[in-house]
Amino acid sequence: MYGNSLFCKGADKVLEELRKELNITEGNMSSDGMFTVDSLRCVGACGLAPVVMVDGKVYGRVKVEDVKAILDEYREGGTTQ
Repeated sequence: MYGNSLFCKGADKVLEELRKELNITEGNMSSDGMFTVDSLRCVGACGLAPVVMVDGKVYGRVKVEDVKAILDEYREGGTTQ
C-alpha cells in the first residue's frame, strides 16, 4: 500500500486509520474475521496513490476520511467485482 515516496501522499496516515478503524496491526485479522491489513511497496498504480485494495477492488487517491466508508461498504453486505 505504500512506499517511501508515497508517504508524501498520505499513505502512512491512511494505513494508520485502517489500523485504528479495524483495531488491528499489519498481518492480523479483524475481530469480525472480514479484514486483514497488509502493506505493500507497490501495486503498480502510482498515479492513484495512496491505494487501498479490498477483495481485489482498488480504491485510488484514498484519504483518511475515506477509510470508514470503504470498510463500511464491505461490512454492510460486501461487494464483489
